[in-house]
Amino acid sequence: MSTMPKCSSQSAFRNSHSAMVIVAIASAVLGSAAAVSILRAQPSVTRSTTFDWTRLDAKPTEVGTRRDVMRSATPTLDELEIHVTTLNPGAVSHPPHQHPEEELLIVKEGTVETLQNGKATRLGPGSIIFHSSNDLHNIRNIGTTPATYHVIQWRAKR
Repeated sequence: MSTMPKCSSQSAFRNSHSAMVIVAIASAVLGSAAAVSILRAQPSVTRSTTFDWTRLDAKPTEVGTRRDVMRSATPTLDELEIHVTTLNPGAVSHPPHQHPEEELLIVKEGTVETLQNGKATRLGPGSIIFHSSNDLHNIRNIGTTPATYHVIQWRAKR
């Protein structure tokens, strides 16, 4: 004759209640992990903000320095990228290149020459350069002092 453990309805309730608590905790943890995973997959959207020039970290490059300002989605753009480049005298930003994104360059100081589709233009402080989508372009410092310019590039939502 086999002996079965005696089980009272009270201990059965405790066991089923414990199981429900374990299932609830596991669901909460897994649900939270899934929610965190979904949030991480979504790009953060930058809203109105400011950037203090004195707090931008100037990182040395082969041709001068670069200050990264932002690279983020906005309410109307897939990506807005802003940085500030300082070119040493005689330095070139990079070989002529092209990309689908349009960009503005605003000359802060110094004298630059921008090349756009084979045409060179000399510009100084306060000048604005617009590079249209897929136009071949670059910029170089043709002065005797460092040249600094702000770069604003965007990719629109499709």
